[in-house]
Amino acid sequence: MGVASIVGAVAAFAFQVVTARIIGPDNFGLLAAFFSIVNVAAIGSSALQNSVAVQTAEGGSMTVRSGVRVPVDALIVGLVGGALVVAISPLLADALGSSLGIVVAAALSIPLSFLFAAYVGRIQGAGRATAAVGWSTASLVLRVLIAVPTLLLGAGVGGAAGAVVAATGLATVGAAITARRTPAPRRTIFTADGATIMVITIALAWLTSADVFFLRVLAPPVLAGEYASVAVLVKASFILPSTLSLYLLPRFARNRESVELTRVGVFASIGVSAAAGLVLLLAFWLVGGPVIDVILSGGYAGAKPLLVPIAAAYVPWIILQGLLIQLISDASRVAAVALVMAVGVQAAVFFVFLPDLGATLVAFGILGWVLCGVLVAAIMIRLRRVSSDRSIR
Repeated sequence: MGVASIVGAVAAFAFQVVTARIIGPDNFGLLAAFFSIVNVAAIGSSALQNSVAVQTAEGGSMTVRSGVRVPVDALIVGLVGGALVVAISPLLADALGSSLGIVVAAALSIPLSFLFAAYVGRIQGAGRATAAVGWSTASLVLRVLIAVPTLLLGAGVGGAAGAVVAATGLATVGAAITARRTPAPRRTIFTADGATIMVITIALAWLTSADVFFLRVLAPPVLAGEYASVAVLVKASFILPSTLSLYLLPRFARNRESVELTRVGVFASIGVSAAAGLVLLLAFWLVGGPVIDVILSGGYAGAKPLLVPIAAAYVPWIILQGLLIQLISDASRVAAVALVMAVGVQAAVFFVFLPDLGATLVAFGILGWVLCGVLVAAIMIRLRRVSSDRSIR
């Protein structure tokens, strides 16, 4: 599982580096904005994946033999999401300064992402973490294998977008074949807990993806591209808490009433995620400039001063990725409300402070730390309540 995770991280990083070098800062800002839509859908679909994983992990009467059955819930949500993006595609294309084709490609990726998530959720919930990580990694590797020749032929941003859609489609087929040997949840995801998990995941996905969207809309194109190039490097660290979720989520689900085990798991997730963020910040402070020159070329020299500020602003958001594991297992209503409120605050931050990027990053970082405090407190309060109930009984 560790090797597959490393390969996936390298593949995701390679895809972004290759596209950035070939299309340049101006167009890379557009591609990053495209990915802000795709990533919200992809990460949002992980809400369904996590819900499926939790129900599959519970086992027993909660599951049925799946075979090759298409996950209807995933198909419905994916098609609705894709249709909504298509419906507002003229507005999105105008705001981003892109063609309709780019936005439509983003829409096509949405149902594929939800189907892929449902199949990987079955695999994950059955305890086959290696296979789940393997297919997640394969989808990223396929992006690189398809994108490189496409971009070298001069396809530009459209070629990169097409590579994402094609890779997701191929990975979905592979995951479906693997998942046919695992049980499928009997319950629909359209429940109070399912909706809560969906809100939590989509809200956090937007909070950690929308920055490049706002930069593309509210800042000069070159600055947006330089910011996006650094954001890509920073967000590569998300692979660690994401991989932890594949391993820990089924265990949290099975041991939800074990206060001590849950507390240890929560603090371990926070510790590992925080360490990843701080190591990244230190690395950018020490060798960030040469990294930009070697990896992204001299065309991104303007990104060098952005490395440390962006990495510092993202430390709490990396920690929040680690907290997401427990919040989803709890289907925390408090977390859902807090994250939705944060979405509105984030939009206000970017609209009020841009184009002053320094002030924007300070406010963005503060918002992340406040959320960390609120959500850790919510988890601890729940654990104290569970412990108190057990002592009374």
